Amino acid sequence: RNLVPRMGLENLIAAMPAITTALPHACLVIGGRGPLQESLDQQSRALGMEGHIHFAGFIPEEDLPAYFGTADCFVLPTVALEGFGLVTVEALACGTPALGTPIGGTVEILRGLGPNHLFQDTSPEAIASLVIRHCRSWQDDPEGYARLCRHCRAYAEGNYSWGRNVEETERLFFACQQAR
Repeated sequence: RNLVPRMGLENLIAAMPAITTALPHACLVIGGRGPLQESLDQQSRALGMEGHIHFAGFIPEEDLPAYFGTADCFVLPTVALEGFGLVTVEALACGTPALGTPIGGTVEILRGLGPNHLFQDTSPEAIASLVIRHCRSWQDDPEGYARLCRHCRAYAEGNYSWGRNVEETERLFFACQQAR
């Protein structure tokens, strides 16, 4: 992602001290470049999170599945102007559970998985609370977590695949044609 103010990454970084207190082995990987890179890195260091937050820089598209696949979850902390959110669907398609703020297209995408994938709001406290709750439940129920990962993949395939996109586009065109 672009490291710009609307992405809300400063809130995710601010949530990390609470997350790492509850989950000492938690690690946050932030991919992308942008004007906030320096200030986000400074914020991370000021919070003492150097060992828990890694700035990966630009991640080539062909490497994204490996990053998503090794993550326990994907977090989209957007605070404004979130369109469709392809990155969220990409994470889900890799079988990675996604959590996101209730902003723009993220609501549409994650609502289908259930309301427990959306943060209460964009605050660091809301982010930390849901991340901790999910990660603890996944640690306590590895079989449930594996089912969730399979469900995330199936959800992305069933709702956002290219085949589904073509079907819906054709349906719309035919409906418009019949309405004439």
